[in-house]
Amino acid sequence: MLTIAYLGPAQTNTHVAALAKFGRKAAYLHTPTIDDVFHRVERREADFGVVPVENSLEGAVTHTLDRFIDFIDTPVKIHGEIERHIRHALILHRGVKLIDVGLVLSHPQALAQCRSWLDRNLPDANRWETFSTAEAVDLMFHKKVLQDPKNQRHWVSANVRYRAAIGRRELARGRKLRVISIPEQRENKTRFLVLGLGEPSPGRYNKTSILFAVKDRPGALHDALVVFKRNRINLTKIESRPSKQKAWEYLFFIDVEGHESEPRLKRAIKALQRSTSLLRILGSYPVTTR
Repeated sequence: MLTIAYLGPAQTNTHVAALAKFGRKAAYLHTPTIDDVFHRVERREADFGVVPVENSLEGAVTHTLDRFIDFIDTPVKIHGEIERHIRHALILHRGVKLIDVGLVLSHPQALAQCRSWLDRNLPDANRWETFSTAEAVDLMFHKKVLQDPKNQRHWVSANVRYRAAIGRRELARGRKLRVISIPEQRENKTRFLVLGLGEPSPGRYNKTSILFAVKDRPGALHDALVVFKRNRINLTKIESRPSKQKAWEYLFFIDVEGHESEPRLKRAIKALQRSTSLLRILGSYPVTTR
């Protein structure tokens, strides 16, 4: 039986993505942070891990990218990806009207993705970031006064009745809670990475994820990327993150079509090495569609 670590707890979007990939016959370990998912795989406590990496509305999940930077020598590789449609709902206590809600709790990504809806429907409610959407629902019943860790002077009301959470409607199941669907103005999808040890087998269609740093000279980034054009390789994503070693120094994440074993991608990677000061293949893995 496979063991799958995921950013939990249960019924969060990452859990649902993991279930869609591996099914109900696998054993699942929920972890509180993205870093913990990596650790579980590194220590062989899990066969695979599932973490979010990118949302179509809010962009990159920086915690996932930064984990590859902070532990540059990790043996963990990307083995695949999962794309899921995200549907949010406002979860509140029964009998409570929208106008009475004073505090909305959720994961930062969920709050950001629902920002416009909240601005229109709950403009006066405070917004509170939690580790997960599931924790947000649990905190609706937490009777203690909550203190904002980012602002030691900011305290929120202890009246749990007027708290609400944003998450999957399934999080309200089995509880006396009311669910209001949050309509989509734009398509909302999240891409999740499947993490593992070793190298995955190539598929019909493949993607390669690369992390690199360019040399400090004019045109270095251009020279690094032009090798893919010369070899007729489609670049599907580029993201920059601070190196955390030196101010205004950046590392770049890119996704390209193809497997690293293909001759033209081999040529491109070899040419890329001449324009970079650091280069690491994060994974070359099968995807379902081109």
